[in-house]
Amino acid sequence: MVHHVLKNIIRTMAKVDQNARFNAQDSKGDLPPNLLVYVIDACHSYRMRNIIQEYGYPSVKLISKEGMKNWWILVQHQDLDIVLQQKCLEYCDFAPEEYALLADRVLVNTGKSQRYGTQLNAPIVNRRKIEAERLKLGLVSLKEYIARTKRFAKQYRKQEKKIGQPTVSS
Repeated sequence: MVHHVLKNIIRTMAKVDQNARFNAQDSKGDLPPNLLVYVIDACHSYRMRNIIQEYGYPSVKLISKEGMKNWWILVQHQDLDIVLQQKCLEYCDFAPEEYALLADRVLVNTGKSQRYGTQLNAPIVNRRKIEAERLKLGLVSLKEYIARTKRFAKQYRKQEKKIGQPTVSS
């Protein structure tokens, strides 16, 4: 059964995360180092560990698919808490694409080669192997993923200009 209070807490945390990152972007849409973002990430790390201690690792059953999307947003941004990211990879039931994004982020941040090719700023060592791993998770080809990511980025920037706020799953 979905725990709606916890789901709402996580949604609010994700909104704070996304708003901070949106407001910290420079005119090119890049996210330079920003003290407020680091403080929010640290606060979220503490709160996320408390959530795990109180409820266990979040799951679709506990907080719904939308809740897991918001939890993933929070975990994805915990680059200074790689242990938390690794534990969530092990115990949370993320959607395949979210799992791949987080797994690659952890691998790249620990100096290893990515497995799924999701981190476009990191080298792709073995394209054939990556395609096989993507297929196992039911992901689109690397070529399609790169094209889709570029389209999304372009649409996202247009949307930001129109409404001035990022979006978070509800």
